[in-house]
Amino acid sequence: MRLSPHELRDVTLAQAIERADDARTLVSQTEWDEATRQAVDAARGRGVLRVGVADVVVPRAAAIVDRAAGRDTTVALLRQAGTQARWLARGLPLLALLLGLVLDRVANAHQVDLLSPPLLLVLGWNLIVYALLLWHAWHARHAPATHEPPASPSALHQWLLRRQAHAGRRARRGLAARVATDFITHWSERTRARFTQQAAAVLHLCAAAWAAGIALSLLLRGLVVSYRFGWESTFLDATQVHAIVGVLFAPLTLLFGLTPFSPQEVAATQNFAGEGVAGARWVWMYVGLLALVVVLPRLLLAAWAHWRQVQWARQCTLDTRGSDFDTLRQALPGDLLIGLACTTPALRPTLARLLAQHAGHDGAIPSAQGDRLRLLEPADAAAPVDAVVLWGDGPAPALPPAWRQAPMLTLASAAFGANWLRDEALFERLAALLPARQHTLQRLSQAWQARNEALFIQALQRLAEHLHACAALVHTGDSAPGAQNPDSATRYAELLQTLDAALQQLHGLHEPHDTEAAAAPRALPPPARSTLTPGSDTTALAVGTSAGAAAGVAAGAKVGAMIDVGTGGLTLGVGTVLGALLGGTAAWAMRTLQKKEGQKGSTDELLRRMTEDACTRYLVLAHLGRMPAAQVDALGTHWHAEAVAAVAVHWAALNSALRTGSASDTALQPLLRTILQGILSRDGAGATRPATGMDSALP
Repeated sequence: MRLSPHELRDVTLAQAIERADDARTLVSQTEWDEATRQAVDAARGRGVLRVGVADVVVPRAAAIVDRAAGRDTTVALLRQAGTQARWLARGLPLLALLLGLVLDRVANAHQVDLLSPPLLLVLGWNLIVYALLLWHAWHARHAPATHEPPASPSALHQWLLRRQAHAGRRARRGLAARVATDFITHWSERTRARFTQQAAAVLHLCAAAWAAGIALSLLLRGLVVSYRFGWESTFLDATQVHAIVGVLFAPLTLLFGLTPFSPQEVAATQNFAGEGVAGARWVWMYVGLLALVVVLPRLLLAAWAHWRQVQWARQCTLDTRGSDFDTLRQALPGDLLIGLACTTPALRPTLARLLAQHAGHDGAIPSAQGDRLRLLEPADAAAPVDAVVLWGDGPAPALPPAWRQAPMLTLASAAFGANWLRDEALFERLAALLPARQHTLQRLSQAWQARNEALFIQALQRLAEHLHACAALVHTGDSAPGAQNPDSATRYAELLQTLDAALQQLHGLHEPHDTEAAAAPRALPPPARSTLTPGSDTTALAVGTSAGAAAGVAAGAKVGAMIDVGTGGLTLGVGTVLGALLGGTAAWAMRTLQKKEGQKGSTDELLRRMTEDACTRYLVLAHLGRMPAAQVDALGTHWHAEAVAAVAVHWAALNSALRTGSASDTALQPLLRTILQGILSRDGAGATRPATGMDSALP
């Protein structure tokens, strides 16, 4: 990813803080999480569909460094580009110019040597540097994979950074020292190429300034001194010196067409015999040679290095695929696209209702950390997906072309959706299929189950309120022996209506569902008093009969329909199904409430059957959002039998909580949780979803 040098500095400093501050004393873990969340929200606000490390690393780092810089002076100093390097880049060339003026040894104060060793050394050294640069460029072009910048600029860079960090009071010890050391190491490594070019530009400017200082020294002294010019040698004669001078000044004579020195002119200056105005030609030849061979090439090289430095700053990149970002990558909320194909057409409305309970406002399934899971149908398959889930019990349908290269898994309808305790199976299977996204899927699974748990707690609260109201109704009837209680039956019907409406609201039953009922729906007769004791086998309990069974069968559908009408249609067409399943018990309870006290059975029996009825209603309505009504009807007898058995086992504690507690008392809810979770667990362990056709309805 591309970013500015300032952004790269923030990212490197934030990583140094993250690595050095294991205890999160400088920036708390809550602040880290908040910075990540805000960066993710900002990325999604920009329209990023799948947020990655590159989308959040810069704003997240800026937020962290802002907090840390306000608490630690060393971090604040490291965040800013140091001024020492800037002053060195400006001061060193100026110092080189002054040294060239002051320490000039090309000529003494009164003579110009045509064979000056310092001049030849300056020219020769620069020619060697140019040759090395050409070799370095050729080597870098032919072996780019093995080429690395020299280590000396990096060492100098680290020294400058340490000088900057030591300005902080606590930089030499503790957390500040660890942060500074980590930052210096990684920042110098990431910016080595830039600093190398910066150092090269400064060195080229220094060389050009040194040569310019020498040339200026010759010119300035010539204003007040009459140079004696020439040469002297023990081993060379005039002819040999003329050849050397011809080669030395060849660049000037060839490029600018200047007249070269003749053998006679060279011979006339032997033993520094030349003097006066004629020496000006030799001085200008020296100055021109320094400008052509040293000053101009060095300035061009400095400009080239500066241009490369600017280009690096404009094209600054950061590889976010490395291990340095593993911690962020694991903590980063993920965006998953999963293709979901329902292989059983009759279950598609059920699947849509189930997913709607967990979807956010944008249609995605969220987690508390910001993860998003989008489940796409084949009709919406315009883009590739991370995986494909075939859910249902039928043959696999034809998949869109964009899905065919994605990993795939098959999930039976009984393995996901039929029971909220088993919903995590979807995420476990996906995590095994997509191991790189297991952290995201784990968070999504936890959020999904947390929503299920919150829904279950609310349902327990509604059930507890309903049963406490029923207990108050039954106990009020006891206080008026011998009196008729027609209002008690009406009140109980209203309580059932309120409970049904609350449970339907919780489970998203707001729209008409699959209302096909069996041709002759079975009503549940009120069971006989259970003889089970705690610890006995409850899974094989059969539904009993009583004297009210016939009345229950006849009145079941009528009571259910009455409840449906009385609630203003809140049951949305499932009233007849509920009547078939639960009307027997409800009718028996209402008839019992209407009897005289002397003819009424035990209030414990009445309250126990109300509890069984409430638990069964929860199981029915909780599953109506997860399977068609015909399947709920088929499983109703099983759930009712389980409820009767479980209530019998826990009745002593339930009865005590109902008689001594109130609607605000929480003693009843743990008992209801134990009963209902036990039924759901046993159902999840062995029950399977029945067939989806009408043949699955009970006769």
